[in-house]
Amino acid sequence: MGRSTAPTGFTAILFNPPLSTGSRTIARVTLAAKLLGHEEATIVNLFPLATKSVLEVNAIGKDFDLWLSARAEISERLAVSRDILLAYGCQEPVGEVRAHFRAQIAWLRQEICISDSKVWSVSEETRHPSRWQRHTAREYPGLPFNAALELSLRQLPSA
Repeated sequence: MGRSTAPTGFTAILFNPPLSTGSRTIARVTLAAKLLGHEEATIVNLFPLATKSVLEVNAIGKDFDLWLSARAEISERLAVSRDILLAYGCQEPVGEVRAHFRAQIAWLRQEICISDSKVWSVSEETRHPSRWQRHTAREYPGLPFNAALELSLRQLPSA
């Protein structure tokens, strides 16, 4: 299905909202957006409720309808984003919540396949922005974070 105008935005897909302001995460996502030529960034989440960690989702994420409720906002952002950054982390929930998480990722991949968006990650992993500093320091010792992050951003296949 074609669009009348090409998408222009930048969206980072994270796991869930923070309990705090999330200022460090927002700053890092905004930096990634700028490195890819965007003035601003939007963050959407696979799971809609704030928790202290992914581990807490194991307790509250058993209702699949919660996961489904995040899809409308994600779809809206995919429709207007030229660039999508996958940054929802590398740790999966456990038990039945893992099945919900994997269903959400499968749905996301389908949506990305039919979008016109370029897909990005930090060094081919869906690392959360809170892990970028450590990763880039190991991969590019001695380089300032901004330069190391720029070298770490990788375009992924859409499929």
